[in-house]
Amino acid sequence: MKYRNKVINRFSFLSVALLILASCTNKTETEKAEQVNSPASKNYSLEGTSISVTYPEMQAEIVYTSDSTLHWKTTLENNNVAEGDESISYKQVGDSLFFVNWIEKDGVTVSQAVDFKKKTVTVFLSTHDENSNRGQRASAFFEGKLKLNN
Repeated sequence: MKYRNKVINRFSFLSVALLILASCTNKTETEKAEQVNSPASKNYSLEGTSISVTYPEMQAEIVYTSDSTLHWKTTLENNNVAEGDESISYKQVGDSLFFVNWIEKDGVTVSQAVDFKKKTVTVFLSTHDENSNRGQRASAFFEGKLKLNN
């Protein structure tokens, strides 16, 4: 009887241990599958990317033509169009998040937080303002919805 109880206890212990081990293995495989299939595993890049951004009062088309240049075009609600080619500096600060900055010929400074996963572009704009007591600069934030064109 004692021998039978020992065998049953050992068998029970081994069964539980195998179930736990199998459970851990399955969880790991599931996590791997989720990681491979999740949007977070996508490799995001600016270079060669074309986006449209809809802001409350304007539409912007931006093409990151290389790792150091972009072309932008904005259309205001009154159909006024402006565009330019700029030298940029940028850093990828998250899986799908980029911080992009450039200074235009007229001194306008543009800083973008481009989030491909959230599909948003947040812009900080700094412009000359001779009436400002803050270094003759004025600033504004804009947030827009991003759409990939390619």
